[in-house]
Amino acid sequence: MKVTVRLGEPFWRAAGQREVVLILASAITVAQALEVLARQYPSLAAELNNGEIKPALFINDEAASPESLLTDEATMHIVWPASGG
Repeated sequence: MKVTVRLGEPFWRAAGQREVVLILASAITVAQALEVLARQYPSLAAELNNGEIKPALFINDEAASPESLLTDEATMHIVWPASGG
């Protein structure tokens, strides 16, 4: 199973690339995919788990939660939530 993960600012800088492809044995949740990414990119783990603002998550351009299921050929986006002032 293949999942493409697209990383927004500041996450891509922590991983050193804007896009990561995960090859997995079966469908997993977004939370499980984040754990895989954290193991592969320790500096990304620090950004994802900084204890402050949580990243906005999307699967195929639809809002997602940590419990959302990623299936074959899905694209997950991890971005910093937008804010205004």
